[in-house]
Amino acid sequence: MIIKDSAYGNIWGRLDPQVLARTKKKKAFSDGEANQVIDVTQVDFAQARKGMGSPNKDMTSTPIDVKSILIKCKNRYIPALVCHPHDLKMVTNACLYLHGGGFIGGDSTIMLNQCRLIAEKANCTVISLDYRLAPETPFPGALNDTIETITWIIEHQQSLGFTNSKIFVAGDSAGGNLAVACGLLDKLHQIKQVISIYGALDLQEVDKTIYHWNYELYQMANEEQEYIHTRLNKIMYITNLMRPLYSENEDVTNPLISPVYATDFTNIPPVIMIEAEFDYFLQSNKYFAKLLNDNGKEAQEILYKGLDHGFFDRLGYLKQTEQVCDDIAKIINK
Repeated sequence: MIIKDSAYGNIWGRLDPQVLARTKKKKAFSDGEANQVIDVTQVDFAQARKGMGSPNKDMTSTPIDVKSILIKCKNRYIPALVCHPHDLKMVTNACLYLHGGGFIGGDSTIMLNQCRLIAEKANCTVISLDYRLAPETPFPGALNDTIETITWIIEHQQSLGFTNSKIFVAGDSAGGNLAVACGLLDKLHQIKQVISIYGALDLQEVDKTIYHWNYELYQMANEEQEYIHTRLNKIMYITNLMRPLYSENEDVTNPLISPVYATDFTNIPPVIMIEAEFDYFLQSNKYFAKLLNDNGKEAQEILYKGLDHGFFDRLGYLKQTEQVCDDIAKIINK
């Protein structure tokens, strides 16, 4: 595991000062609220969907062309945005990027600035996909969109401007889940590497998790416990909300819904897992990385101390977000 120190150096259990300051301005999210039974028919769903993602900035220093396209799938078209270095007609690599949003929100634009920066730093083509969302399209809609898009990208590599016969597949949160699920299904070996940023790898109820999730698995400074619980509880609540909307009538332990329950790793390419110290999904990520290694598969973890789920949203506001773009570019260029 590669560990990225916080502003407090090698000290564990403290929120990054910016995350702490932001959390103090918001209402506390109690453990009871996080574990409540949710009647999804009574949720302000429009507000929940609107709240996905955070403000970010374009940090590129060279021109990056952004083009809107439609990807032809079996019986539908899927919108996407393509980022490509302006001064390069052809590049070596392409990366499919899958945005987060709990399978119920987000779109190709919320991480567009991150995709631009990765395209610049890695000199590659980055395709940000508007996969279909729940509840309008529950599982396996988003996964089918992603799988078919991978094939389409490789078949259209000439027009997209890259030469490699395989692509990288990256994503954050729900997008990290989809990236890993695509890796599990990669029978044609079209994926060079999966890059999962705090992937939502387990949608199971917290008290039924295979790794026995609990707050004691996180080291917390006494004076910051309430704020760290708030960061964890927010994502626990969103998981409880998205579970019935995305999985619908499917068993949530289906490995293509919750990859931590996978048993067949025959097809999966190397996986890089970028994690945050105070992410609700950290425990499922650590469990999955060990599962891959125990089954002879290549998995590497990069953990950012002091941060929480969603920190990759904040390009231009949080320095570690740009560092993750550097991490991804180095992985692509390796």
